[in-house]
Amino acid sequence: MLVAMVIQAVILSFINNRSFDRTSQVLLDQVSNVIEKNKASEEDLIDSLKEDYMVRAKAVAYIVDAKPEVANNVDELRKIAALISVDEVHLFNTDGVIYAGTNPEYFGYSFDSGEQMAYFKPMLDDKNLTMCQDVTPNTSNGKKMMYAITWNDDGTKMIQVGIEPRRLLNEVKQNEISTVVANMPMYDGLSVVVADGESGEIYGCSYEPVVGLTLDEIGISVTDDMLPDDEDSFTGIRRINGFRNRCVFRRSGEYVIGVIYRMDVNSRSNMAIMVIMALYLCFAAGLVVSMVMKVIHANRERNEQLSILTSMSGMYYSMHMLDLQHDTFALYTAGDLILRAGERAAGAKELMRKIVHKVVVDEHQASAQKFMDLDSLGDRLIKKKIVSGEFMVKDLGWFRLSFISIDVDEDGRPLKVIFTTRNIDEDKKREQKLIRRSYTDELTKCYNRSAYIDDVRELPGDSVYVYVSMDVNGLKPVNDTLGHAAGDELLQGAAECMEQCFGNYGKVYRMGGDEFAAIIFVNTRRLKRVQQEFDDVVRGWSGQLVKSVSISCGYVSSDEKDWESFDEIVKAADERMYENKAAYYRQEGVDRRYH
Repeated sequence: MLVAMVIQAVILSFINNRSFDRTSQVLLDQVSNVIEKNKASEEDLIDSLKEDYMVRAKAVAYIVDAKPEVANNVDELRKIAALISVDEVHLFNTDGVIYAGTNPEYFGYSFDSGEQMAYFKPMLDDKNLTMCQDVTPNTSNGKKMMYAITWNDDGTKMIQVGIEPRRLLNEVKQNEISTVVANMPMYDGLSVVVADGESGEIYGCSYEPVVGLTLDEIGISVTDDMLPDDEDSFTGIRRINGFRNRCVFRRSGEYVIGVIYRMDVNSRSNMAIMVIMALYLCFAAGLVVSMVMKVIHANRERNEQLSILTSMSGMYYSMHMLDLQHDTFALYTAGDLILRAGERAAGAKELMRKIVHKVVVDEHQASAQKFMDLDSLGDRLIKKKIVSGEFMVKDLGWFRLSFISIDVDEDGRPLKVIFTTRNIDEDKKREQKLIRRSYTDELTKCYNRSAYIDDVRELPGDSVYVYVSMDVNGLKPVNDTLGHAAGDELLQGAAECMEQCFGNYGKVYRMGGDEFAAIIFVNTRRLKRVQQEFDDVVRGWSGQLVKSVSISCGYVSSDEKDWESFDEIVKAADERMYENKAAYYRQEGVDRRYH
């Protein structure tokens, strides 16, 4: 038995040393990444976009599965691409060959067509994969793109979306090194240190009391003997604060980063395991092998979990492990808001209720409670990897909340999930800004025809509104006699008058040229005041190049009668506008043909 215990001690020492080496490299790489991200925020943004692009790829896959007839229709696929806000859609067969998509010139390309496309070859071996590529010149014409790809539900095709993300890239402020290091998940006795490469001043450490000290002051000498300029790393044993520690240090640009592990913690852990093994050996020698395998598995699982959590911790505001079977949870990392909300929660369900109640804004409470309901989560996550929802959080803006399945039963129902929260407020603001820009007429700042089409499509059938058809009088004579700058001023002045009077009640759209429309939500009595106000504002307008503006209008209320369709309302408004325009030209004595 003594020999077995000695062997066990050697095995444990070997396993722990290997585990420490791998864990150290993971942590050092993570800290190096943070440092690099502070210098390359564009790459960090690309990484943050990958999850969104993979979701878009899945969305296209769902649409194509739901409407199989669009698979070979280039125009329909382009419409889907526009709907999902991607630039390209490609359909691959099970051999990795493009057979359909928005770009016929790519048909026939495959995963063997070049280095860029070969990146996705692992998809052929694992139909559960969803992959997203960094910004890379594409095989066809070298255009820098990001591509995300996923299998459809029945595994008969792969759907790839391509996005040209350069317009979205902007500098993103990174977390301070001290905050990132302090929030990294650590084991007992394990610390991460980031210090200045010359002075040795500690900028960040998971053991906070030493932040601000120097490496020399805690017993580590950053001399040329330890890390000479031509050496990239150092591994050895140092006595720090009276304890022997296994250390790994590496230079990373202007910093020295290191991982320190107290050997006495490792010794205590090993001793406990050896005592347990000795007890088991008293009953059956065969249990020795079983226990060794369990120890190896436990160390591997712990190392893998640490690697995953370390890589994920920088991406999320909070992260919890939820055991759906036993209604328990474990906190990995959390910002102050989530941390305070979840204090003293008795179980996973109560934790979810507290987070919604204390963190989510009132108008999103109902939808957030439904999303966070763990009783229905199993049905929503069955045979899925992730479900996500976006909600407004008090004082912090938009957040994306996600449940990620990590352990399932034989029916595919989740047993354990990772619950994450991530601040996407800046992404939302950029998205809204892009949407607003795509829906805005550049000259007049009114909504454009695209916005008009989308708004009309979503207009409730039972709503009461007034449709206003408008046309700016005399634009062509102004352009011909005073120049296009004067014509632009005339259109801008007309739009200002429309927005001033109609903007508080609805939206104003530039339909093209000198034609405008407005949809306003007012009753008949209010409409008369709005019309009078609009006439007064138009009469009072004067520009620098153009002294006055005239606008012909036609007003039609949706409750005037039982209209057959929205188009009938538009037609009636246009007829009234043209009657008003004809009266204007008769009054002015202007030849309509010149207009």
